[in-house]
Amino acid sequence: MSNSSKDEFVKTQIIEAAKTVFETYGFRKASMGLIAEASKKGRSTLYYYYKNKEDVFKACMFDLHKPLIKSCKLKLSNKNTLDKNLSIYVNEHIIYIENALETYKIILNDLRQGEDFISSVAVKIHQQDIEVIKDCLTWAIQNKEIETLDSEHINFLATSIVNTIDNTKKEFFIYETLKGDIQTKINWINNLLIHSLKIK
Repeated sequence: MSNSSKDEFVKTQIIEAAKTVFETYGFRKASMGLIAEASKKGRSTLYYYYKNKEDVFKACMFDLHKPLIKSCKLKLSNKNTLDKNLSIYVNEHIIYIENALETYKIILNDLRQGEDFISSVAVKIHQQDIEVIKDCLTWAIQNKEIETLDSEHINFLATSIVNTIDNTKKEFFIYETLKGDIQTKINWINNLLIHSLKIK
């Protein structure tokens, strides 16, 4: 096994163990000691790969987000309408967050208490989602489904769509201020947006 392969293998072991620690203790109460113990690695090994708990948490969050992005990219297509692509995107996110609710109740508690660091990690993950929606909008323009937009407006619109979906998910799942079928409600908002962009 090459050094880079060995490094990736060890990092994967640490991340998988850290997920269990964060799932059990939440972000606030987790520690490098608990992560070292769960991964069966010495503290020196842990600090060789990650400088602190925040660094490990970042790696965990990006790793957890990978399957969602991969699933979206597999199911989204330039052959779909924008309506269908946005519905797929919403559906994949709802499934993901519903699973996360069961697994990461304690971390969600940290989020409810306004954990700034967790929010900063979410910003980077948020950017990956914006790129996915930018692809959907670009395909819709190429297919002459919606009006032509320049790159600045595509970026602004993609950001607005992701922000709307993210904020609606927070109202449902974190703050619990909204009830009912979240997917139907988000698709209704998306349909209003799509209708306004249609080529007249």
